[in-house]
Amino acid sequence: STPYQRIVVTRQQRDIRLFLNSNLQFSSLDEYRYHEALVHPAMSALKAPRKVLIIGGGDGLALREVLKYPAVETVTMVDLDPAMTRLFSSNEMMRQLNGGALSSPKLTLVNADAFLWLREQKPADQRFDAVIIDLPDPSNFSIGKLYSLTFYRQLKSALNDDGIVVIQSTSPLIARKSFWCVDNTLAAAGYQTAAYHLFVPSFGEWGFIIGSFSPYRIPE
Repeated sequence: STPYQRIVVTRQQRDIRLFLNSNLQFSSLDEYRYHEALVHPAMSALKAPRKVLIIGGGDGLALREVLKYPAVETVTMVDLDPAMTRLFSSNEMMRQLNGGALSSPKLTLVNADAFLWLREQKPADQRFDAVIIDLPDPSNFSIGKLYSLTFYRQLKSALNDDGIVVIQSTSPLIARKSFWCVDNTLAAAGYQTAAYHLFVPSFGEWGFIIGSFSPYRIPE
């Protein structure tokens, strides 16, 4: 346990699983489906995504996918729990899973509350081409505020004019109201939204929302 959450990693033969506060976060057998779906629709729609912000994602798996783009020069990751990023940057089994992404020289790691961190950023400091939000479902206030209208409005000042944000948005089947609440909140904050989903065997159908300042176009 950490001051922020209870982290449990299990292994059964080839299947490595991460649980946070007893909630499954990934299975190594199919996590690639989730992380590819989270990252690539947004990243591949950008001509040259040089600066990327990842909020959450302390396991380094979304980062692994982001680093596949040669144009990427810098990635800033803001994850609350230093125990999480330590585990996935030092444990050999975890490093194999994320390809050593957390050791990338392109990465700036910030262990902080993303809501407060973003509020303290000045627009002139840095604007990002892509923002990947890989957080647990909003089951408490500390996470819920990162799905709020206030947070999404703050995020606009950190995005380039042609930038894209993508948010994991829970199950559109099991948690339909929550899924569309993310879409509606993004729209209310001034983004044009695009919703999509895919099947991840460990979770079932899983959803994501893209937000941008112009209509999202599927990359050719």
